[in-house]
Amino acid sequence: MEVIPVSYYLYLQKKERQKFFSIFYMSINAGSVLSTLITPILRGDVQCFGSDCYALAFGVPAALMVVALAVFIFGSGMYKKNPPQGNVLGEVCKCIGFAIKNRWNSSKPDLKRKHWLDWAEDKYPERLIQEIKMVLRVLVLYIPLPMFWALFDQQ
Repeated sequence: MEVIPVSYYLYLQKKERQKFFSIFYMSINAGSVLSTLITPILRGDVQCFGSDCYALAFGVPAALMVVALAVFIFGSGMYKKNPPQGNVLGEVCKCIGFAIKNRWNSSKPDLKRKHWLDWAEDKYPERLIQEIKMVLRVLVLYIPLPMFWALFDQQ
């Protein structure tokens, strides 16, 4: 009997996940296109109580969403469910706090780091630090949003 390495199973799982999300995304887009085409036809061409049939036009997509939710719920037994491990938000906050504390308490002025988060390298893995840097770069894009919505709501 041949022993199959775990990496092969992880590879198969990754391929299955990619296939599932491709089909899932295609289904969402196909449903969007169909509802965009069918809803006006059902509203205008089908008569309910002597006028346009809004109940049917919006009831069909609603029923299909209920069917999709039922398929999702009843199929959940087929999913591989991994229990949560750790608290990512807590780790990120601790890493940022540790970096700030180390930078603030640094008694050697000649010690330079490229980034202020690099002061957490003593305690936290490099991958976590790099991922936090990426998240912070993305969060900078969201800084103007409160001002935008405050101005937008003035209309």
